[in-house]
Amino acid sequence: MNIFNLFKRAPSISPEEVREYIEHKAPQEYCLLDVRQKSEYERGHLPGARLVPLGELQRRIPELDPGRTYIVYCRTGSRSVSGAGLLLGAGFKNILNMSGGIIRYNGSVASGPPEAGMFCFPENLSPGQLAAVAWFLEDGTLAFLGEVHAGIAPGIGQIVIGELVADKKRHKEKLRGLYADITGSSPAPDFPKGVLDMAAEGVMVGCVKVSEAVRWANGKSATDILELLMSLGANAYDLYLKLGRALKNEEARKVFALLAREEHNNIVRTAKAFESAL
Repeated sequence: MNIFNLFKRAPSISPEEVREYIEHKAPQEYCLLDVRQKSEYERGHLPGARLVPLGELQRRIPELDPGRTYIVYCRTGSRSVSGAGLLLGAGFKNILNMSGGIIRYNGSVASGPPEAGMFCFPENLSPGQLAAVAWFLEDGTLAFLGEVHAGIAPGIGQIVIGELVADKKRHKEKLRGLYADITGSSPAPDFPKGVLDMAAEGVMVGCVKVSEAVRWANGKSATDILELLMSLGANAYDLYLKLGRALKNEEARKVFALLAREEHNNIVRTAKAFESAL
């Protein structure tokens, strides 16, 4: 199985095209959705944009009109990719992610993070295989977190990343246990090999290659890294919500619901650290 086939990217729109929307379309024809933090929004936002921070988006989806066109944006395009994916996963059809974020819109050139995708539930995979997929993605995310934790300067960012490392280790153990419960057999030492033909290289939640993310993070500020981690947290949150809804095994549903709650807490925690680092 090619892990990359299980993810899809949100459709994108350039900042130049967004300017065309603002200048030539009536406000009722679309909605600019700002998924940054409140403090970022208050410092400056696109005309008429509605603020729904990424960590609140899943809960506030009922406030939004699924028949409307939404242009989702953030600071660099990292969080908005995840926000757009959450809306697409909730059944919204007309969703666009503004590439490059408000930094590019304002004319600055930013080195954007690796583009993430949202998990598409494959009906042909068994519950045990899905637990293996989740473990593989958590393992890749843990590898990335370990790299950035070692390289980031001491401070709130390093503390939060250390807490995320501990969480990911716990998640891996829970997923190994879940696999054993579902299948009735203990995972082999080289798990998940033998369960799925996974990619040879590490891949994080969001289907981002660990090697690409590590190269991007080299020399980046704590603010940049924390913003990417918010996006990855939203991707993991979306993954566990989908798995929890899709599986009939009650124990599996409970585990994925727990992991989803923990990932949501991670988004909130990372967002607080991000605001402190601004």
